[in-house]
Amino acid sequence: MTHCESAKVTNEQSFGKTAEGTLCATQWDENLGYKDPLFGSAVDYFKTFAKTYDYDPPYQAAESSAAVFVYAKALEQAGSFDTEKVRDAISQIQIETFYGNIKFDETGKNIAKPMVLRHIQGGKYVPVAPTKFATGKYAPGS
Repeated sequence: MTHCESAKVTNEQSFGKTAEGTLCATQWDENLGYKDPLFGSAVDYFKTFAKTYDYDPPYQAAESSAAVFVYAKALEQAGSFDTEKVRDAISQIQIETFYGNIKFDETGKNIAKPMVLRHIQGGKYVPVAPTKFATGKYAPGS
């Protein structure tokens, strides 16, 4: 299922205990093990954003922040504001950000960051994939 938060899947008034065991796809989760030198870990970003803006960051804010980080890295790499040099630098970037890994293919798609899969366990969203960065394990029947 997608958009579990906006559907309030874990809310007692919505689905209650029947939500247990649901798999939810998302773009990002603050508990994943990604990190970078600017924002720190995913949870560091989450806490700083929440403290600064008084609400939890949606994935769109996280991906936008990561995009600015990538753009800044490309500007450094290009050593110029020339649009073609910056574009070429972006196309060569291969880095990890707090949001996930970044590597673009020839069409401009990021091919290094997979979707995140979370499993509702004990009424909480537990990231179970990608397994290398997950904080939990898929537990069938939970």
